[in-house]
Amino acid sequence: MFAGMAGGLLVFTGIWHATEWMMDGRRPDTWRLVPFGIVYLVLGCLLVLGTGGIITQIIALLIAGAGGTIAYLNRNTLNVRKWVLWVFILVDILVVLALLAALLS
Repeated sequence: MFAGMAGGLLVFTGIWHATEWMMDGRRPDTWRLVPFGIVYLVLGCLLVLGTGGIITQIIALLIAGAGGTIAYLNRNTLNVRKWVLWVFILVDILVVLALLAALLS
């Protein structure tokens, strides 16, 4: 159940990452979100479909943790809307918590 929730959040935020440049303008910082969005979208689909098992969950956990950490450390230098950046960080935290719950249950 928790892995599916994490997968759904990754699909949602993956699409948002990949399309943020359309909503906020074509700048280098918004373009840098696109690769993260594609990776999040693929991992989210794998989690929702139940493909890969624990390995996929661990990889998604590491990538979401790294993405949230990178976003938090660069929050003052990125030229992305601040509220969007904080939502991305919060979603990454939720994904990490859901995957930890899935792996520990």
